[in-house]
Amino acid sequence: MRQRIFSSIVIHVFCLLVALPPIADAGPSLHSRVKKRKISSRKAAAKSKLKISPKPGVQRILYLGDSMSMGAFGRTFDSRLREAGFAVYTYVAGGATPYYWLSRYAGVPSDIGFWHKSPREDKRLRAINEVPKIENLIKGCNPDIVVVQTGTNLYASLVSKRRTRAGNVEEVEELCRNMAKAATKDGIRCYWIAPPSSHPERYPVDLQQEMEDLMKRVVGEYGHVFDSRRVTEYIDPYPKTDGIHYGPTEARQWARHVANDFVNYAGRDGIAYLTPHQVGLPDVSVKRPTVPSVGPGDINWGEIDVTIRLKIKTNLPPKSIVTYKSCLVLYEYEVIEVHSGYYPYDTIRVAHYGVLNRKATAKARYHIGVVRPWQMIPLVRYPSMLRLQMVDDLKTDFNKPIYVIKQS
Repeated sequence: MRQRIFSSIVIHVFCLLVALPPIADAGPSLHSRVKKRKISSRKAAAKSKLKISPKPGVQRILYLGDSMSMGAFGRTFDSRLREAGFAVYTYVAGGATPYYWLSRYAGVPSDIGFWHKSPREDKRLRAINEVPKIENLIKGCNPDIVVVQTGTNLYASLVSKRRTRAGNVEEVEELCRNMAKAATKDGIRCYWIAPPSSHPERYPVDLQQEMEDLMKRVVGEYGHVFDSRRVTEYIDPYPKTDGIHYGPTEARQWARHVANDFVNYAGRDGIAYLTPHQVGLPDVSVKRPTVPSVGPGDINWGEIDVTIRLKIKTNLPPKSIVTYKSCLVLYEYEVIEVHSGYYPYDTIRVAHYGVLNRKATAKARYHIGVVRPWQMIPLVRYPSMLRLQMVDDLKTDFNKPIYVIKQS
């Protein structure tokens, strides 16, 4: 009896196994579905990367900078290059010098900011354990041109008391030379951005001139050296500021000059040099506009992009008598060139903050003759500024509208 029951159970189990579908026809397990999704995700990511890769024939730019490039200068220069159609790979490390970038030196951390931007990503970090080396970056980015913005942090090396004077010069020359050599390996072109003007009480003018001459002499053998001192002037007070870093407005102006020069450089081959630094103000030719035949009230004044030279300043009043702690001052500039927009007169009147929160501004310390490129709009576009006290020593002229620098 027991044998018949056991045999019956075996027969039923056998029949069930035969009735089941083959394992090959079974639906995918959980593990296989997850694996398939991972593979699909990798394929989708690969496709995404291919879509944002630079187009064939686009020049690739590796841009290395120090803290000068961390703010408005770097953002503006980087953006201008991308707008011009370049594929830009930006690496900016606060405090960086060739010591940081060259692989012959030990890895150096940066705890005052790191910024990396490429066609694929844009990230900023407060600190980085080791600044990447230029040799590795060149291998990864395969650039056509390497841009190096550096120099201000090398002033300390040029005046170091650990070496003789001649030893300091030799040290800085060797650093610049090795950096330029690394940047131009395998036929890559090098574009070197020399330091902008610093406050003379922070770094004497003679020292700044020495650094500029050194870079032109050494780096000029390998590539193009942009003399930033020709287009910059440090006007903020020292030691209230560090005497080195520029505010957003001045930094953007500097960046626009460099970007324009770089675009011209990128379109030609070979080694290029700038003319020697000229002492005093830039020698800029004036392009005179045509005065309109219609009355000023018939003109719809709008945004303009101009290069202008300061001609007359309004005297700044004592800060103690300024209403509401801030005031505007009216300056008159000579119009050198109108790059865009409509402005027909040879002079333009510009309202600046002369005092802001009881403190004199950088514009209040402008010198007669200073040249500035600005994007400007009529003052009437900013109702909040119209309510401020306006200090005006200029001769009355109702024909011309008052402009202000466009707020970003």
